[in-house]
Amino acid sequence: MQYLKIPQLNATDILDLYEASEELLTLAKQHEQPASLIRAAINAELYSDTAIFLAHALPVREAVWWACCCASLRPDWSEDESNAVRAAKAWVHTPDETARRFAEQMATKADLQTGAGWVAQAAFWSGGSMTSPSDPVVPPPANLYAHAVAGAINLCAALPINDEVEGDEAKKRYIAFFNIGLNIAQGGNGQTE
Repeated sequence: MQYLKIPQLNATDILDLYEASEELLTLAKQHEQPASLIRAAINAELYSDTAIFLAHALPVREAVWWACCCASLRPDWSEDESNAVRAAKAWVHTPDETARRFAEQMATKADLQTGAGWVAQAAFWSGGSMTSPSDPVVPPPANLYAHAVAGAINLCAALPINDEVEGDEAKKRYIAFFNIGLNIAQGGNGQTE
């Protein structure tokens, strides 16, 4: 199977973009195509690794949109965290400098302790400059946005909601999040229900 939004035909082309875990690299020796590796990693419950891989595999807007869709499923955001997610969504819909800088401001207000702040940070790290507009341009390192997307996905899935016991609920969230991500990879809008 080939995903429309994942242009790489070989998983190693994606794994070369970041420092992958030994477990995922071992699995990639048996699963050369991205889709096959994603399925195998999910089946092996390498959820964090799968999130990082898929975040690097998707184009920047699709990756940030994936994080937005997943973060939107959490009911426990503060006002600042909700605003961070909304700012990232605004950047996806209008990926200009104004929206990117607004996402930066909302990421700062939301903080980076939960997934919401990382969603907005991913939009900010999508391009442009990491310094203030009056300073010389310093572009973000390639694929830095993907690390923020993966951080958002992992935090949104793993952090308990209210008084929830960790474990099974986090696993269910990861599976739901991967379904959203794979829908986007197939050219969908992330709506799986």
